[in-house]
Amino acid sequence: MNLLSSGSRGRARTALGSVCVLAIVLGGGALSASASPAGSGQGSGRAIPAQSFRDIQQMAVSSAVAAAQDTGEPVPVKGMITPTEQTLAMPDGTMQYEASSLPVRVEQDGDWVPVDTTLAPVGEWLEPVASVAPVRFSSGGSDQLAQVQTETGEWVSERWPYGTLPVPTVDGDTATYTEVLPGVDLKMIATVTGQMAVYVVKNEKAARSSRLDDLHVVIEGADLTKGANGSVEAEVADGSQLVAGQPLWWDSSNGGTYRVPGGDEPALPVTQEVDAERVSLDVGASVDTQEKRSGDEITYPIYVDPDWSSWQSASWYTDAEFPAQGYLNANLLRVGVSAPFASDMFFQFPIWQLAGKKVMNAVLSTTMTKVLWCAPDPIGIHAYGLSPSPGFSRNQQLAAGTSWGGLIQSQNPGNCGSPTTAVGWNVTGAIANGVNANESETRLGITAAGARSRRWFSPAALLTVSYNSPPNVPTSPVFTSPNRQCGTAAAPAMIGQSDVTVQVNQTDPDPGNVDTNFHLMRASDLNTRIQDRASGLGAQGLKSVTFPGLTNGETYAWRAWGSDHLHNGVGPSEWCYFTVDTTKPAVPAVTAPTGASYVVGTGIPLSATGDSDVAGYVYWVTPTQLVAPAPPVPADGTVAVGAALPDCATTVTNSVRWACKTGAGSTTLTVAPTDSLSTVWVSAFDKAGNQSAATGHPLYPGGNTGTPAAPANLDAGHAWQLTAMSSPLPEAIPDANPWIGSAALDLMIPATASTTSTDLPDFPFTSPVLSTNVATAGYEITSLGAPVDASQSFTFSLWVKPAHIASTSQVVAIQSGQGVGTMQLQITSTGKYAFCLGDRYVNMSNTARDNNCVAGGTVTPGSWQMVTGIWDGTNHQLRLHIGNSTTPVAVNGHVNGSGDRTANGGLMFAPGPDSLRFIGLITNPVVVPGVINHAQLERLTAFELPFTD
Repeated sequence: MNLLSSGSRGRARTALGSVCVLAIVLGGGALSASASPAGSGQGSGRAIPAQSFRDIQQMAVSSAVAAAQDTGEPVPVKGMITPTEQTLAMPDGTMQYEASSLPVRVEQDGDWVPVDTTLAPVGEWLEPVASVAPVRFSSGGSDQLAQVQTETGEWVSERWPYGTLPVPTVDGDTATYTEVLPGVDLKMIATVTGQMAVYVVKNEKAARSSRLDDLHVVIEGADLTKGANGSVEAEVADGSQLVAGQPLWWDSSNGGTYRVPGGDEPALPVTQEVDAERVSLDVGASVDTQEKRSGDEITYPIYVDPDWSSWQSASWYTDAEFPAQGYLNANLLRVGVSAPFASDMFFQFPIWQLAGKKVMNAVLSTTMTKVLWCAPDPIGIHAYGLSPSPGFSRNQQLAAGTSWGGLIQSQNPGNCGSPTTAVGWNVTGAIANGVNANESETRLGITAAGARSRRWFSPAALLTVSYNSPPNVPTSPVFTSPNRQCGTAAAPAMIGQSDVTVQVNQTDPDPGNVDTNFHLMRASDLNTRIQDRASGLGAQGLKSVTFPGLTNGETYAWRAWGSDHLHNGVGPSEWCYFTVDTTKPAVPAVTAPTGASYVVGTGIPLSATGDSDVAGYVYWVTPTQLVAPAPPVPADGTVAVGAALPDCATTVTNSVRWACKTGAGSTTLTVAPTDSLSTVWVSAFDKAGNQSAATGHPLYPGGNTGTPAAPANLDAGHAWQLTAMSSPLPEAIPDANPWIGSAALDLMIPATASTTSTDLPDFPFTSPVLSTNVATAGYEITSLGAPVDASQSFTFSLWVKPAHIASTSQVVAIQSGQGVGTMQLQITSTGKYAFCLGDRYVNMSNTARDNNCVAGGTVTPGSWQMVTGIWDGTNHQLRLHIGNSTTPVAVNGHVNGSGDRTANGGLMFAPGPDSLRFIGLITNPVVVPGVINHAQLERLTAFELPFTD
C-alpha cells in the first residue's frame, strides 16, 4: 500500500510550527501587513493603501521604470515586493506582476534574499538561515521541541512529553532526533512555508505499541480546539491564532521517503483527539483502518505527519477516493485520473493589485514532476469560483455545486518516464475577466476527464501577469486661445475666433509618456466627429491642440481621451461646449434721465443699452466736449478675443470703469462731469471678447456747449493764502475762506519753524512762505482740525518749491486720523509728484499699506510749481494736475478700502522723521470738498481763492 503525506498544512494566518508576517515594505517600514488571499486563512482581506502610500508607491514605480529603460532589464519596484509577490517595471514601459504559490524570498536587514531553509545553530536553537517563518527547533538535551512566533510576537511552544530529546543530526533543512520512542525517529524539517514534523515509524511493532496509541506533543502558550474537517485551532492569549490541518500518514512503498511518497495513492488521515493542550494521534488505529480498507500490506517505515503549518499555501488538490480529506499545503499535488483515484488541483493568487489595469498577458507556470501513464490523456485548466475556502475536500467541492468555468487551455504534457517538466498555461482571459470584475483573488483549477491522465505537480507555481495602466480621465478642460472656461450645452462658452486652442491635464497611473486625442463635434450631432487632433506622445501633464477653420455662429462640443499607444484611457473628459462668434456688437445707446442736473463731481445715472449678447460695458470720462470721431478705447479698457474676459464686476482699472450688463434691459452707469464740458465714452463687449467702437455722451445739458455743467460749490473748504499776507507770519495763519465762519481752521506754525521766510511764488512779488528746512519732528506745521472728509470727493492744491530730490520718497503733506484712512502728497525718489489715498503710515516708516497713488509730472528743484490732487469719488478716480492744465498728468482708478477712510486728523506739512522730511518751501495750500473745474483751477494758479465771489 502506498500512502502519501500532504506535508505541512494550515488554515491560519499563522500556524503552530512556523510563522509568517507578510508585509509590503518601503524604506524599512511595514506599510501593509496583509498580503495573502482573502479567505485563505492568511488574512481575510486587503488593507486599502492610504493616499500617502500610493504617492510613495508611484514614486517608486517611476524610479523603477526609469531604471528599466536605462538598463534594458526588468527592475523590481521597491515597496511592491513581498515573500510571494513582486512587481517589475519592464523596459518597454509596461509592468509585470508576479505571484508565487509559495514564499520565494525573505527580507533581511532591508534587503530581499532567497529563502534558505538550511538549519543553523542560533543560541540554544536550530533556525533556518532565511525563512519567512520565525520557527526554531531544539538542539537536544531538554524537552523543548520547537517554538513558533505568532503575528503579534507571542511564542507558542511544543514540548516533548516523553523525556529529554537527544542531540539531533542536522542535514540541510532537517534535524533528526533518533529513537525518541522505541522504533520511532522524529524529523523536524524547515520548509519554505514553515515546518514539517514527521514521525518515522520503523516497524509494525512500533506502530502498534501503546505509546503510539496516544502520540502527542504538549502545546504551551495556546488553547486548542477542533475545527472543521479535522483541523485544529490554537488561540493565543492576545487573540492571535494558529491552525493545523488533520494529520496524515503514508508508507515507504515504491520508494516513498519521509519527504514524498513513492506511489500514487493520496495520504490518509490519522485518527486523532483534541483537548486544550494536545492533539493525540492513534497510529495503530490508523494502520488498522487502512488495512481493512485495502487489504494490502503496509511497507515500513511509515511516516506520520502531525504537522502544524505557519503559512497558507496557494495550492491544494482533492481526490474522489478520499472525498472527506483536504490536501492544503501538500508538498506534492495530484491531478488527473488513475482509477480509483481522480484528483483536481487548484492554485489561488491575489489580483487586487491589478485593479483598473489592462491585462496584456498572463501565464501560470507550473512544474510537472511525474506522469503515471504512457500516452496519457490531456489535462485542462479552468477558472474556478472562490467558494468554498482554499483546501476544500472533494465532498465540499461537490456540495458547492458547479464552480468550473469554461476550458481555458488543454495540454498533454510529458509521457511516462518524462523528466521534471515546466508546464506553462496561458490564462490571460481568466485573469483579465477577474480584474474587470474587480475580484481580489483568482482561482485556477486543473482537471482531466480522461481515464489515463494521472500526473504529479510541484505545489510551487508562479503567476506572471503583464499589464498596462490605461491613462486617467483627462481633467481641467479649458480653452487657452482664447482664454475661456468650458461651457455647457445650455450655456456654451462664447469664442471670438475661428481657430481655437484647447487644453486638458492628462496623467497616467504608470510613469512615462502619454498621448491625448481631442475630438470635435457639432453640438447638434455628438456622434459625428468633424475634427480629430492628437497632442502626440509626450510627458504627462498639460496637452493641447488647435481646431482650425470653425464657422461663425456654429455651436460645437469637444472632449479628450487619453492613450499611451497601448490602450485608450479609462474614459473621456467631460464635454466642453462653445459657440463661435466673431461679430462685434453694435455701438451701445447711452441716454440721460429727463431733466438731469449736471454739476462737476456730482453723479448722473445714465442708461446704456446694447445687443443681446453684450456681456458688459467699459466707460471713461474726458474733460473735453463731445467730438467726432470717438477716441480709441484706453489700453486698460481694451477687450481682446484671445484674452480672458475682464471682470466686469471690477469697478475700476487705471483709467476706465466697468459694468456688467444687467438683464435684457438697460444698464445704469453712474458718472460725474469732471469739468464744465466733459464727455463720457462707452464701449460694449460681448461674451466672445468682441468689442464695439466707443460712443460719447456729453455731460452738459442737452449737449449744448453754451450750457456747461455747473461748478461744484467749494465754499465749505479751507485755504491759507500766504501770498496775501506780509512777513513775519503769525503763529496761527487764519483760514482765508470768507464763507467758512465758525468752521474756520487755523494753520499753526511751531516755534521751531520760520515765520519770516519769503520768496517769489508770484513773480515778481515777494510774499511769505512756509519753510520746512528747520522743522523738528513733532513740531510740524499743522492745521488745528481736519480740513476735509477724505472718504468723499475733494481737491487738495498747493504751491511747492522743493530743495532737491531725495533718495527716498518725501511726504510734502499728509492728513490722517485715528482710523486707517490717509491722504498725502509725496515727491518720489524718481522725481515725480504722487497723490495718494489709502492706509495711514505705520510709525511714519514711509511704507504705506494698501496705498493707491497717482504719480506724474516732473519735479523741478528750486522752482515753484502748483500741484493739485483730485479724489473724484463718483468716477472712482485719482487725478493729478500740474499748473492750470485741465488735462491731468496722471489718472488712476481708486476704490476706498474698508474701515474709517475720513482721515479725520489735522493736515500736517513735512512730517518727520528728519530722514524722510520734505525740504523746501510751501505756499497757498487749499483743501476743498468736491471736484474743482478748470475755472477754479485757473484762479488758484493766479493766487486767487476758488470760493464764490
